[in-house]
Amino acid sequence: MKRKTFISNSSIMLSSITLGLDYNIFQDKNEYINKLSKKDDETYSDENYWKTVREMFRFQKDYINLENGYFSPQPLSTENFHISKAKYINSNTSWFMRKQQHEEIENTRKNLASFLSLDTEELAITRNTTESLNTIISGYPWKKGDEVIVGNQDYGSMIAAFEQQVKRYGIVLKTANISINPLLDEEIVNSYMSLVTPKTKIIHLTHLINLSGQIIPVRKIADEAHKRGIEVIVDAAHSVAHINFNAKQLDADYLGASFHKWLCCPLGVGFLAVKKKFISKIYPLMGDSDYANDNIRKFEHTGTKPVHTIMAINEAINFHNAIGSELKEKRLRYLKNYWVDRIKNYPEITINTPISDENRSCAIANFGISKYTPQQLAEKLFEKHKIFSVAIDHPAIKGVRITPHIYNNTAELDKLVEAVRSMI
Repeated sequence: MKRKTFISNSSIMLSSITLGLDYNIFQDKNEYINKLSKKDDETYSDENYWKTVREMFRFQKDYINLENGYFSPQPLSTENFHISKAKYINSNTSWFMRKQQHEEIENTRKNLASFLSLDTEELAITRNTTESLNTIISGYPWKKGDEVIVGNQDYGSMIAAFEQQVKRYGIVLKTANISINPLLDEEIVNSYMSLVTPKTKIIHLTHLINLSGQIIPVRKIADEAHKRGIEVIVDAAHSVAHINFNAKQLDADYLGASFHKWLCCPLGVGFLAVKKKFISKIYPLMGDSDYANDNIRKFEHTGTKPVHTIMAINEAINFHNAIGSELKEKRLRYLKNYWVDRIKNYPEITINTPISDENRSCAIANFGISKYTPQQLAEKLFEKHKIFSVAIDHPAIKGVRITPHIYNNTAELDKLVEAVRSMI
């Protein structure tokens, strides 16, 4: 069961579009930090502030990109930092790799641990969420008959990883059905806990569901699981640097995420957090002899690394912190509400994202129009209105996912609303 089975990228031809890129580059870190520090309680809706933010990104101007849930652009400060480090490493080659690589990675680990509120010795730097969580799913000491509970809207790569263990070890996979519009946290908690038996070893949770943007009550489920001696894996690919939370307070036993979505990093970096007491029992994806079996670094052995990309995490954190996690979350939720509120009452439209309680979603929302398939809707948005989105054709959710980011503005969302109204 692969993600591509459910999320049909419209296969829209972009080759005819010219690159209308803005090269207004803020090269001085102090310059952008000073500009972004001027904020107050109403900044989340201050279009002048966010115009400044928008100018700090390089992005395509010939269409409106509202598919930032796959991969978001880097701010120019991060892009320039990444390029400069690549040039530096390329000029020093093996000398850098043998003399400086370790120190740079460890400095990044410390900075990242502080940013995530995690323990440095429980944090591995990986290439993405899929690698992180596959490490746990493939490396867990399974026995025949062990049971795992997943959600019916979990990311396809994670489901595929568990299905592989069904074939290899004879584990049993159970699926919790998650309500699209839950009224209470207990509905979600009970969806998982009602499937628990004495054989349940793992519950896998998606903190922020990529199909719809729904945020689930991870800590409440984790608390119930831990009471029964069940370990918890959390996919935080869409929540890290999107919503403001303390990763340690989720109390996940295993936690993974990518940084190319909401932290605006270059492609190729993510993390895996494992509670210290569980590190030794998990096999790494690749054999490692450099570190002790209880050392988190054993999970980082993937061969020669693109260290400049790892180092870019630091600059991405700087940019994120200049705005602030709380303000960023408020802005992203404001953008979601801005367009959803303008179309939600049309009878032809279905909103596939919980919106009655603002804590159940943030930037991402999914909608459908009754007379269109998800693919038709996504194609029409692009072909007629130059709005890029993604069709979600999943057994649980059918519609189009709209994902603005901090460089998007309300004028673009006005065009989205106008386009949707014209299609009803």
